[in-house]
Amino acid sequence: MAPFLLFSFEDIFLSKVHISCNCYYTNYTKYLTEPQGSHMNTFQLSSSSRSLTYLFFLTLALSIPSTTQAAQANLLQQESKEQSEGLTSALCAPTHYDEQVELKYVNDGDTITLKDGRLVRMIGIDTPEIDFQYPELSQPYAKEARHFLQKYLQPGQVLNLYFDQKRLDPYGHTLAYVYTEKGEHLQEILLSHGFAKTRVYQNDYFWSCLNQVELTARDKKLGLWSHPDYRAKTVDELGRSDRNRWGEVMGVVTGYERKGQYLWLILDEKFYVGIPRAESGKFSNILNLNLLESRVIVRGSLYYSYKKWQLISSHPSQISLQNRP
Repeated sequence: MAPFLLFSFEDIFLSKVHISCNCYYTNYTKYLTEPQGSHMNTFQLSSSSRSLTYLFFLTLALSIPSTTQAAQANLLQQESKEQSEGLTSALCAPTHYDEQVELKYVNDGDTITLKDGRLVRMIGIDTPEIDFQYPELSQPYAKEARHFLQKYLQPGQVLNLYFDQKRLDPYGHTLAYVYTEKGEHLQEILLSHGFAKTRVYQNDYFWSCLNQVELTARDKKLGLWSHPDYRAKTVDELGRSDRNRWGEVMGVVTGYERKGQYLWLILDEKFYVGIPRAESGKFSNILNLNLLESRVIVRGSLYYSYKKWQLISSHPSQISLQNRP
């Protein structure tokens, strides 16, 4: 432990000085006489040892600034590390937060209300819908998703928001990725426990990361993925009730077709997934793969036209490899 020096260099050149310190420097005790009854070890210098003592304390004093600076540097480094760990404890972590807010209450699995009255819709996920008028008509796992989020968060809790390209939806709701003060990403947590599915509307900064979290939960059949309503259908299982509805279809890629403004992926020789040729650049990671004979899951609005099922994919998040390497 470094001693606390209660003297200036000017005092050393003058007559007697008093120093309060923890006495670890026993090699110098022969030059010092110790008064009795003091709580701290207090020493008085004799005039004959003034030069040697001056050198000792000068060396000691000069070492303190560098020691203090080193300690401050270590403290700053530790604080920086803790802040970095706070931001990166999530897989889908931002480099900064855009706003700190306070929670008022949880509306449903993917929507919260803030203390200032704003309603925040979580970007990149979709949880089952609650029918507040007729709760018994709510989708499976809708209540469970809401209950899970209510248990995870507390009213008055401080949260951090990170925005994407678009900050408001058509209804004026705030769109954000939501994090706790510890850096936990609420979207990831809901997906990893099987209480949400990925869904890209326009904001897609973390879509690939969130998609991997969902696929892991799906493989483990966690939460809603254990329910038959959320299982992707085969082409042969599609029926009239699936028309013009958002759905998921699984199958094997059996061919390609370029026709009109679309590049078509053909599943099981009878389901067509259209990729706009003008936007094919967004699908480079998918189209660069040899998808023939690969099992995939596609999601989107399902149509039945010209005696065949079709789906138009506007974003690569709508096509996932079922058996990933």
